[in-house]
Amino acid sequence: MHTIPEEAGQRLELMITGQVSTGGAMPVVRQFDHNPGREKAPREEEYRSDDCLWLFNAIPSYVKETGDLDFYRKILPYADHGEDTVLGHLKRAIRFNLERSGAHGLPCGLSADWNDCIRLGQQGESIFVAFQLRYALRVYLEICQLLTAKEEETWTEDELAKLDHRLEVDAWDGEWYLRAYRADGFKFGSKESAEGKIFLNPQSWALISGHADPERAARSMQSVSERLATEFGLMICDPPYVHTDFHVMRAALFNAGLKENGSIFTHTQGWAVIAETLLGHGDLAYEYFRSYLPAAYNSRAEVRQIEPYVYCQFTHSKYSPRFGASRVPWLSGSAAWSFYAATQHILGSQPEYDGLRIDPCIPSAWKEFKMTRIFRGKKLTIEVKNPAGAQKGVKKLVLNGRQLEDNLIPVEMLLDENQVEVEMG
Repeated sequence: MHTIPEEAGQRLELMITGQVSTGGAMPVVRQFDHNPGREKAPREEEYRSDDCLWLFNAIPSYVKETGDLDFYRKILPYADHGEDTVLGHLKRAIRFNLERSGAHGLPCGLSADWNDCIRLGQQGESIFVAFQLRYALRVYLEICQLLTAKEEETWTEDELAKLDHRLEVDAWDGEWYLRAYRADGFKFGSKESAEGKIFLNPQSWALISGHADPERAARSMQSVSERLATEFGLMICDPPYVHTDFHVMRAALFNAGLKENGSIFTHTQGWAVIAETLLGHGDLAYEYFRSYLPAAYNSRAEVRQIEPYVYCQFTHSKYSPRFGASRVPWLSGSAAWSFYAATQHILGSQPEYDGLRIDPCIPSAWKEFKMTRIFRGKKLTIEVKNPAGAQKGVKKLVLNGRQLEDNLIPVEMLLDENQVEVEMG
């Protein structure tokens, strides 16, 4: 978004028009052959529950980076028929998941919920997607407050309260969050299970969504450290599926430690890094980040076995005899999420509607670092000092010789060239 915002905006509009009038998304949007308003909508059983919810990560990122609030009012067509404002597209995505809920009042997994091996169907419920939905409602509320849409604010607050209650009652398993409910009530990612006791994604997203209270947030991520962490990254689940019928969990079709069956699935890593920065754990966040960083294996090609400059889909975990070997390079969305985690959550360069917030979460051993940031056409040279070895917390921020009240740099105060001095503590 920050490097080529115009091109990013064009691609974003393409993806928004891949949403159909139900609020769900087409499984594939082909930019070379996409005809908004004339595409055939997927069959109900083809929808993936998570697809439309990624709009809540991408769209606000674009608006915060560019400052183009009018983008929320821009009218864009649905893939099949009809049109709406971008804000309307966002609400339709929320309603899509609210209208497809199961016995616990949580969103159903449908064809898949990001994890292709968990087939929950029209009645089984995904707690990972429930946290995505919670994040979506929180983002939508912020936008409605910004645009002074009072009726939408009231509706969103009501839905958010109802979802939080359901998550409070039905998502926590004592030491970590569940992954999903099958239609018959069987729990995925529970201590009651012999295999697949804990999954990574719901732990990260409980924090990213803002749902987890401090105690549960700390406890769930401690469980991640204890049960999922390896020297090469975090496993997607533990233990892998060996004896479970593949009709229950399709991951059992893979050998233990591969792909969705307990591997170090790269796409999930950035979310866990973000979660640890939200807890203020700079040491651990960076440890996790380094553990799967391609360049960290530049001199260990015999272990990693792929190019040291590209992310892969997964790395063999400790359950595999090829522990540390990586597979399927290039085919992953991991690079974007890793860049986002590194720049916005470790280095702490966070665009907001009103300006740029500087909020690093770094290893205590880092005594200083510098970065250059282009924000809305303005150049910022940012120097961060950390004499006390803090992991998080800005003690002082000085913009062009003037100390600010907090760590948000208002956009109206920016010159063409800016010097920013930050002291952590």
